[in-house]
Order: sequence, then structure tokens, then C-alpha cells
Amino acid sequence: MTLSSAPEGNAVARPGELPPTVYQHMSTTLRVGLVVALVLLAAAIAALVHRSYASPAGGWVSPNPLVRYLDPRLLAAGLAGGAPEAYLTLGVYALIATPVVRVGTGLYSFLRHGERRMGALTAIVLALLLFGLFVVGPLVR
Repeated sequence: MTLSSAPEGNAVARPGELPPTVYQHMSTTLRVGLVVALVLLAAAIAALVHRSYASPAGGWVSPNPLVRYLDPRLLAAGLAGGAPEAYLTLGVYALIATPVVRVGTGLYSFLRHGERRMGALTAIVLALLLFGLFVVGPLVR
């Protein structure tokens, strides 16, 4: 991408190109989503390990501790009750949502700046992501 200088000294995109701030926002979205997901997952794993040492049975992982919290009401109750498995589920949701949000913001940016071809390709990618999440995902459970 070739940039020209604005009178204020800021870099701006030439007509037909996306401004550099669009790419900065997309990058920031991915970084923030990843950090949020990692913090949630690390805290939940630490809580599970801590609970396992306090448990007389010593078992801290059920066959699939996240399945119970796929229901939004149970997830909310688990989060309110401090259940580590609920926080693990929330961390996984944040990890899954990050690229979906990034593709959605990319679609918005492409369409807003008149990049119809890239907007169409991004819409296809978003549709495939959502199809995988909401159609294929429940079938695999």
C-alpha cells in the first residue's frame, strides 16, 4: 500500500485503498481478544488446580467439564457461582469469538471504504465461520 502525506504529516491512504487505521483496528481486535481469552483460561485452570488440591477425591477434570455450560443460563449461574469450568467455557467462547469479530469488522471496513470485492470475499468467510459455529458445531457435540 502506498501512502501519501497529509498536510498534518499523518499518513493517509490513496483513493481506493483502506486507511492504515483500518488495519490497526483489525490488529488491535485480534490482540485484545487473545489477551482476554488467555486471561480467562489461565485463571480458570488455576482455579481448577487449586480446587483439585482441596478436594478429598483428588479428581479435578470430569470427562468434559465444559458441556454443562453450553446453556447460557447455566453459564451465567456458573459464572456467578465462581465455577472454574464456567470460566473455562467463557474463555473458549472469547477465543472463538475473536476471529469472528475481526472478520466482521473487516467486512464493515471494506464495505465502508468501497472495497466491494474484498467485502464480498470477507462476507463469504464470515458466513462460513458462522455456519461452522452454529450448524456444524452443534452436530459434532
